Amino acid sequence: MSKKWITLTAITAISLVSLTACTDNTKVKEAFQQSVNKQTEMKSYTFDGNTTLSISDGLMKSANPLTNGLLSLIRESTITWKGISNVDPLQFQTDLQVTAKGSTSPIAIPILIKDSKMYFNMPVLNKTADEYYAIDLQKMSQSSSPLTADTLKNSSQVSSTLSKLIFEGIDAKWYKESKDPVKLSDGTSAKSIQVDLTSKNEKEINKQFQTKLPEFVDTLKSNGFLSADKAEVLKKNDLGSLQLKAPSSMKVAIDDKGFIRDQTLDITFAVTVDGKALDNHILLHQTYDAINQGTPLSKEVPAKVKSFDDILKLVAPAAKK
Repeated sequence: MSKKWITLTAITAISLVSLTACTDNTKVKEAFQQSVNKQTEMKSYTFDGNTTLSISDGLMKSANPLTNGLLSLIRESTITWKGISNVDPLQFQTDLQVTAKGSTSPIAIPILIKDSKMYFNMPVLNKTADEYYAIDLQKMSQSSSPLTADTLKNSSQVSSTLSKLIFEGIDAKWYKESKDPVKLSDGTSAKSIQVDLTSKNEKEINKQFQTKLPEFVDTLKSNGFLSADKAEVLKKNDLGSLQLKAPSSMKVAIDDKGFIRDQTLDITFAVTVDGKALDNHILLHQTYDAINQGTPLSKEVPAKVKSFDDILKLVAPAAKK
């Protein structure tokens, strides 16, 4: 065989391998996108998760002493949670455990949403473990507050929309599927898809991320997760000061029905505040089970309840007249 044919054969083989890899990556990305859309079909589920936060004080602070004290508890902490969520009617329960960095004593924060009311106990605010504060979500819906029953009910749709904004623009070549399936907590198998932020794609992904940030903020505002004034403040500030940093990653496990059952986010990012770049890190892991099986809540409405209005007056600054 002549050198010409050997060269041509080699080029053809390389081209076919590259084309196959491109096609495979496109299918992997499509599978991820379909799973994100599928999450909006979750009407009930149980969940379990944890996060480790390392957030700079310049990014998470408040002029209000009480609010700042609460933020300081979670700024550098490990938080675990486990609970049940039902969309219609809106019913939700979880048990948060917040452990500040350097502490061995977690703070327990039980939360219950039932009959359009949110109940919670927070040791720094409540005098006893059986005393709960209550927030009337129907009343909040009639006010200018972003927190409403509809806000919480639509959280899965909002989460799906935000995921699309972040990941749809990322080139398919960065989506990878593990060769071997992973085992879920119920013993079933799932395919694992991952996107890694590395030195090779950091600039490219950040460019895509920056173009979507204004729309990201608008989505939070329009769905009640962010007040209009806070959204404007964020958009007026230099959103370009937020930069994702390598190494970071996103990994999901998708079951045979197309639902995301396990997800891990390992995100490092820098934010420039007052001319100084501040590094931050979030490691989050969450699982979903018993999807659309209508798991009933196990918590009862607490007997000892106080209105949260008095605390809101302390946390939120008085409106200017």
